[in-house]
Amino acid sequence: MKHFCTSVVFTFFIIFLTTGLSTAQQKLKDQPLQLRLWSGYSFNSVYFLGKTSNASSAILGIGYRRAIRSYGENTLVYYTADLIPYIYFDYPKRDENDKPTQISGVGFSPIGFLLEKKLNNYFTYQLSISGSFIFMKDEFPTDKGRKLNYTFDPSFTLQTHITKSIKLASGYKFHHISNAQTGSENPGLDSNFLYISLIIK
Repeated sequence: MKHFCTSVVFTFFIIFLTTGLSTAQQKLKDQPLQLRLWSGYSFNSVYFLGKTSNASSAILGIGYRRAIRSYGENTLVYYTADLIPYIYFDYPKRDENDKPTQISGVGFSPIGFLLEKKLNNYFTYQLSISGSFIFMKDEFPTDKGRKLNYTFDPSFTLQTHITKSIKLASGYKFHHISNAQTGSENPGLDSNFLYISLIIK
């Protein structure tokens, strides 16, 4: 839990540092919703906050974002929310002698924040973080884990316009999932997602 809090605080610090708090800010109202479709794949897990190694994973999300605040002319902060109809892990299950195990689940992310800063007329970069509730089909990642797990996922993307109403973003997402010490065991798992997102106004 200590690592979780430290990571969240650090990510928010970077986001707000990047906005330049000395810049005049404006609260935005009645902004249109923007639909988000996104998907990612991680070839291998990392041994960092989570202790489950040699795992591959995939994720699919659908949701929306709405601009809630502006900083100057080139920086926006969005509120985001997503459904996660599919998340998948292929990993060695340590309480079964590292038996290759596949498991999937569903989830939702009720709250997230995304900072978007314009680089030029073609590209913007984005820093974001969100938290999710994930319901796996079985106890995960060990038999003493839990079906209900929690995630947080700081990410960095570059975004460009395809048309006036369609944007495409791609980048990197660090994805941590664990039961937050609510199970008898909490190995957790960290994924390095390469992902792509389609945004429709």
